[in-house]
Amino acid sequence: MIHLSAVTKSYNTGKSNEFTAVGDVSLSIARERVTVLKGPSGSGKTTLLSLIGCMSRPTSGRIRLSGVRPSWLPTGEGETELDVTSLPERFLTDIRRHAFGFIFQQFNLVRGVSVLENVMLPALPSGERRLEITARALALLERFGLAGKRESRVELLSGGEAQRVAIARALINDPLVLIADEPTAHLDSRLSRQFMELVESFRAEGKTVVIASHDPIVYAAGLVDDLVEMRDGRLAPAEAEPA
Repeated sequence: MIHLSAVTKSYNTGKSNEFTAVGDVSLSIARERVTVLKGPSGSGKTTLLSLIGCMSRPTSGRIRLSGVRPSWLPTGEGETELDVTSLPERFLTDIRRHAFGFIFQQFNLVRGVSVLENVMLPALPSGERRLEITARALALLERFGLAGKRESRVELLSGGEAQRVAIARALINDPLVLIADEPTAHLDSRLSRQFMELVESFRAEGKTVVIASHDPIVYAAGLVDDLVEMRDGRLAPAEAEPA
């Protein structure tokens, strides 16, 4: 579904402080599976996650998406494959809105705004009727046990409640792919396991899930289909099976 070919991401290119966060990574993310990017802090997994989710562009290499049909493509039948490496930003914005849902490490909820409005935010630029967006957001809050909090300001929520709001917001556009960056970093063990139970339900619903995490509750979970280990901005070599 998502294919990276010899992708490198560097910062301050050509300057004395040039830094390569991801170097020469080739990787395919399969659809309807749970993929975890594992590695210590500074290994490049968050940068790789941002490339996979079309939130940043590679310095070199190619990124292709298959099975995604953004609104600016002509309607038609059959599988689509898009090379998104050099697409204009307005096209990437449309792809992110329709294909990806994002769960950030700090949740990135908008303070001073209600839970319901936070969940609705990603859908508002779509042009869809507000009544329909509201109904969908309320259904998601009901699913995650937050219907009674819909008018609460997000800064008054507990950590677990804030994460569930962030998950509902990520699902508001019914994305094909869920992208989560260190989603259990601010949760205790019980809530972290509950999050992974949700991930299993998302996969059962046909969603592709990609998570960056150094939490063993995440990367050692039995529901993880593909584990990708990173070191120093590169894919770590696979460990040999014991004889």
